[in-house]
Formats: sequence, C-alpha cells, structure tokens
Amino acid sequence: MTPNTLFKKYFGIVTLGFVIGFLNISCTTEKKELPKKLIEDFKNPPGANKPMPFWHINGELTTEGIQKQMRDAKELGGFSGISVLPLAPKKDGRPGTTPKFLSPEYLERFQDVLDTAEELDMQVILYDDNDFPSGMAGGKLGELFPQHTMKRLDKLEKTVKGPARFSEKLPDGQLLSAVAMHSETLERIELSQYIDKGNIIWEVPEGSWIIMYFPMVKDSYHKAFPVVDYLDTTAVREMIRLTYDVYKTNFESYFGNTIKTTFFDDIGFWKHPRTWTGRFNEKFEELNGYDPKPWYPALWYDIGPETEAVRHAFFNTRAELLAEGFPKLVGEWTKKHGLKDTGHPPGNYDPTPIDMNGDIFKFFRHTAMPLTDAIIGYQFGQNGHKLISSAADYYDRPIVSTEIYGAYKEKSFDSLMLYRSVMDIFARGVNFVVPHGLWYNPDQVYISPLVSPYSEKIAPALPAYSDFVGRSCMLLQGGKRVSEIGVFYPFEELAGWYRFEDPDNPRQGFFISPETNYQEVSGLLTNEIRQDFTFIHPEYFLDDKYEIGQGSVRLNNRENEQLYKALVITGCKVISLQTLQKIKEYYDEGGLVISTGQLPFKSSEMDQDEKVQALVKEIFGVDPKAPLTSEIKHNDNSSNGEAVHIPKPNKKNLSQAINTTLAPDVQLSPNPVLKTDLGKFNYIHKIKDDRDIYFFSNSSDETIETEVTLKGNLDLYKADPRNGRILRLENSSHFKIDNQEFTKGTLRLEPVSATFWIAN
Repeated sequence: MTPNTLFKKYFGIVTLGFVIGFLNISCTTEKKELPKKLIEDFKNPPGANKPMPFWHINGELTTEGIQKQMRDAKELGGFSGISVLPLAPKKDGRPGTTPKFLSPEYLERFQDVLDTAEELDMQVILYDDNDFPSGMAGGKLGELFPQHTMKRLDKLEKTVKGPARFSEKLPDGQLLSAVAMHSETLERIELSQYIDKGNIIWEVPEGSWIIMYFPMVKDSYHKAFPVVDYLDTTAVREMIRLTYDVYKTNFESYFGNTIKTTFFDDIGFWKHPRTWTGRFNEKFEELNGYDPKPWYPALWYDIGPETEAVRHAFFNTRAELLAEGFPKLVGEWTKKHGLKDTGHPPGNYDPTPIDMNGDIFKFFRHTAMPLTDAIIGYQFGQNGHKLISSAADYYDRPIVSTEIYGAYKEKSFDSLMLYRSVMDIFARGVNFVVPHGLWYNPDQVYISPLVSPYSEKIAPALPAYSDFVGRSCMLLQGGKRVSEIGVFYPFEELAGWYRFEDPDNPRQGFFISPETNYQEVSGLLTNEIRQDFTFIHPEYFLDDKYEIGQGSVRLNNRENEQLYKALVITGCKVISLQTLQKIKEYYDEGGLVISTGQLPFKSSEMDQDEKVQALVKEIFGVDPKAPLTSEIKHNDNSSNGEAVHIPKPNKKNLSQAINTTLAPDVQLSPNPVLKTDLGKFNYIHKIKDDRDIYFFSNSSDETIETEVTLKGNLDLYKADPRNGRILRLENSSHFKIDNQEFTKGTLRLEPVSATFWIAN
C-alpha cells in the first residue's frame, strides 16, 4: 500500500469531507474579476458554439421554402447553422429530396441555401450524401463503379470422410482461402496448392474433414443504393470524386467561411458484419507477419489455443483497413480544403466495435471532430459515449461532436428531454451539438422527434436551449480534461471473442464475452462513484505519448495533457503481452493498478500465454486461471506500487480501491444517491487558459445539494448556462491538508439543471 497519502496519513479510508470537519484551516486568496470577454461571450454565446441541426429534406426544395425555413431556424429556434440532409425516396412512397441529389437543379437550390446562410450569418454543415449511410454518392457509385461497392466474406463448407479423392469446381467470387480442418483434432490443411483452373483436386487423409471455402462476393445493401467499399482506398477516391469534388467545384469560395464543417454518416458494418475487401490478405500479412489463409476458420470456429490471438489479428487488420480507408481519405480531403470533418460509424457507443466499426479509437484517427450519436432513446449507450471523447483526448482534438435525439419517441420527447440528454453528454466530453432535427415537411417526419420551430410542443423552449448549448460549448471546447484514472479499453478481449454467425449473437454491437464489463465500470465511475476517467486503447498505451513516472502515467499532448494516478484493467481473458509489460513497469514505479473481474491469462500475440500468466501473478499475486471468488486481493512492492484485484466490482469496493491512494479531484459530501434511473448527476473538470472550469449537471427530477471540495486555492464564480449570469460563488472556504490546498463550496442543483464553477 502507498503510505504517503492524505487519507491514510490522517484517517485511513474516510471521505475528504469528514477530514475537512477536523482541519478547516482558513486561507486567503486574491479575488479578481473574470475577463470581460468571457463574461460577455457567456451572456451572448458566439454562433459557432450553438446547435446546428440536421435539416431533412423530405420534399421539393424551393428558393422561398429555403429562405423561410432557414430564417425560422435562426430567429425562432436560435440555431446558428444547419446541415442539409437530402433524402432518398422510400419504398413505401414517402418522398425523398427533389431536385435529384447533385443534379444542376439541386446545386442551384444549394446555392440558395448558401446565399441565405450568408444573409443570416449562419453556417452550413456539408452533409456528404443522399441519405445515410455515406458512400452511396446518391446512387452514382453503384451505377458507374459497381466493382467498387461493398464486399462480403462468405464461408461455404462440406464434410468429407477420408481416405477419399475430393474433386469439385470452386464457388463463385474471389477465393481468399480454402482450408480443410479435421473435425476432432482441429488439424488444418491449407488447400491452395491443390487448386488449378477453377477446380480443386485433393486426396483426403483418413478421418472426418470439414472443407471450407472463403470467397469474397459483392454484398447487398439496405438503403436505396449500394455503398462504397469503405476499406478500399481506390473505391473511396472515386466516391470522393463523385460527391466532395462536386461541392468543391461549385462552392469552394464558401469553404472556410459559410461552410466550415463536413459530415459523414454511419461508415462501417451495420447490417454488413462480414464486410471484407480484396486486399485483406496482403494487409494482414503486412501487419502480422504471417499468411492468413490457413487461419480463416478461426473467424467461425474455435481452432485451438491460437483462436483468440488469430481472431485479434483478423479483426485488428479489418479495423486498420477501415481507419485508413474512408475516414482517412475524407479527413485528408477536408483538411486540404480548409475544412473540418465530423461524423460517426454505427454503434460507436456499443459494447463491441468488432462488427460495427472495427475499432472506435482507430476509426477516428484522421477525423478532426470525433462524433458520438446519442440516438435511439434517452440514456441508450450512455456508458459508451466516453469512448469517443477518450479517442479525442488521445488525438488531442479540442472539439467532440454529438448527433443527438434521433429516433427518440415523439410521445416522450419534451423540452426537458432537450436538456437531459445534452447535459449528460456534455459531462462525457462532448462540446458541439447537431440535433436530429429539422424536417422540410414537418407534417411527415420519418424519424422522430421533430426538433424544430414548427413543433408546437418544444418550439417555445428552443431559443433558450440554443443559448444553453452555446454557453456550455463555449466553455467546454478546448483545454485539457482533468482525469486521474485510466481504464483500458479491452479491444483484444472483444476481438478475441468475436466470431461470425454465432447463434448466441444477440445483435450487432452486443456480442461480448461473459467476462467483458468495461462499460459497467464506466457507469460505476461516472454515475455512482463520480470520479472522471479516460479510456486508454491498449495498443496506443505502447506509444511514447504515454510516459511512466513515479506512480503516474502522463498522456503527453500539446493541449489536452492528462496525468493518470490509477490504471484499471476491466474483466478479460485476453490482453496484449506488450501492454501488460508496460503496466508492470508502471506498477514497479509505484503505480496503482486495479483489476475488475476476470484477470487475463491469454495473449493477443501468438504463443505468449504463459508470459501473460506469469506477469499477472507478479502484479496481482493471483493465478489468473483460478476460479473467481469474491475475495479482494491486495499486492504491493518495495516502490509503493499497489495492485488490487476486485473479482466482483461494485460502487463500494471500487471506490475504496481508488481512494485509498488517490484523493479525488472532485469530492462530494455526501455523494448523492438518486432514487430512480431517470437522469444522472455528473461533472466534468477542464483547465482552459490556465483557468479551472467545472460543469455540474443534474438531469434527474430530484433536487441535489452537496458540499463540493476541489483541489487548489480557487477564487470561484458560478455561471448559469440557462440565463448567462455569472456571480461569485458565495460562502466558499479554503484550507490546507499536508500542504495541499483545497476549496470547498455548496452545490445546489434543481431538477434538470446545470451550472459551471469557474476559477479565476
């Protein structure tokens, strides 16, 4: 155990609020006024920070309709921009957008949009296709370049008993592998040497053999048009030429002023979990150093001890191909033309990325403004939203977007829901809002709810809401987020577990091992223990950006620098040996490591399982292959490093494991307990322009009152994002414990409300 800590030195495991009762030593702090510009901008937030909703065009665009609806969006809704979202016609007869997408007539109407935006001082977000997902080019991609549309990996198999002579014609499609696997021993024989001129002839050895073909074929599509092969850079470049370049040719003079942002939508594997591409084998060998063809059965079957490592290699390869395909090329195009891109893959918040977006961290590698789509329903996927802001943290991206409210039920959507959802998402790192949304024909909304001045239910609330969002985003964009806990994103476990067409797979995005609990830990930390954290990608942890110090890990960013004083390994069987070795280095330097659930005993690198098991025993003093019990185990070393294994994590034991060595950045006394699951009490702490900014939000229907203790001798102001008022925080006090300065104040939040505390 680490001895030199506030809690253990004075009182053991107690709350800081209790300590304060004994050591309330008055200190003085110089009081200064906040900068006038900050006060004025908070009162009247800049348009760049206000909401810019989707504008679904379900009808015929006219100059008059464009001018009226954009004016109403600005003057009645308070929106500072719009994203024109052209729609494809529906099979049931519901109209799409006319004129036809990217036709000369459509471009004329888009010119009307830009002219009106200039007149009203609005921005136009350039939505990049005709409906979603992006990559259809309004149907032109499929018409002109059918060879560049999405591909799918199939498996065809038959069982043959040997000895026998096997001969048949190969299936249609590009054959990526042909493998025979013994039904009992799992011995595999790669069959390419027995293929000639479209036929296979093989002398089958004794035993029962499953002969498997793995052809790649053209995939179907679930929208009006086929989409591009997102993993193929040649295909994506053709798509860019058909869409992005058309906008450049016609409207480049608006880039960087009226048009500052582009938007892509649902780039990934939704409804296409077996998406594949022609150069997959080449990329696999480049990344992993061995031929993938003999290993293809692992995508469907358990093939023995190597299964998890091989699956990890396959799905990591696919994640790299996607990251370096569509999002990279679009990101490069926008940057070249002075724009910033935002957008998202499907399931970016789901428990597994494997069959949805490959790897959510890698997906956003080249995206200027990573985005999470807070859709489906209130709080859906809430424990996963920190994945997107954590990726943005790693890449040092100052803006994190959200597409929000889409597919919420109209019946339950009201003005309070506008605030509930956006407050929750702000506390998880978001600071730019794209509501879903406006509809050109508000009487025929295809995807509820209607977030529009034409909604009788919420129209009166929209101007104040837009100001609320503008004020909040103004303060939350940029700077660095204070997070002292790093939680490892268990990509190796997710990839090592996943297999195609498993009958137990409940739905895309949710097929995870019983051991996987990282999102539950996310919920515990954010909603119950209320200590902020950052997800760490295990592969990226190997980068020099993560620097190990004495008892800490520093994320070395130019702006969003973070210092972690605790690392958490969530439940998993599979981990990277290299990542574990660096965790061990941190532990040896006096760091706190916590495991929550199953300890890993398999390596994502081939033939390294025993080394993983030995390292886990060294760190935690526990055999990772032993059955889980409820007993919490502590292990330490001579450098004050501490390891805590919590087989069954909950609010109490996880909080104790963290706080025995780590004084919370934000201490709540009492830590509020909400009576229902409707709404959350959360916070986020950022440092911007050398000024501490705390955002506290209460999206519940309960009143919350608590004492808040913050590190540092702070001169605090209270800023209300609802009305723009900034007042000095009354009755705050200052004190020291062991030469550490603290500031204490009373926080009271009415139902569905939020406040900022700003330190001068």
